Amino acid sequence: MDNEFLFYLCGIVLAISAVVVSFLGLKMEKFPGRASALVAVWFIALVGGTTTFAVLHAQDEHAHEEPALEHATEEAEKAADEGVEQAP
Repeated sequence: MDNEFLFYLCGIVLAISAVVVSFLGLKMEKFPGRASALVAVWFIALVGGTTTFAVLHAQDEHAHEEPALEHATEEAEKAADEGVEQAP
């Protein structure tokens, strides 16, 4: 699995979990009760995983685009040098 898929998967699970916990909190008077530590650990893990895979995905995108940016920079420098040489 690549970082992009894991980022979206963690994000979707995080959003669904937030909605479910909100619904349970509104419907159950004593929610989360004994499970408060488990709920806290669940959300800490999901937020940490989502953040980690977001950063890793951004790094992958940067590494993927870097050769194209270098090529574009070289072309721009070449065009600028040709423009300077042609100007009187």
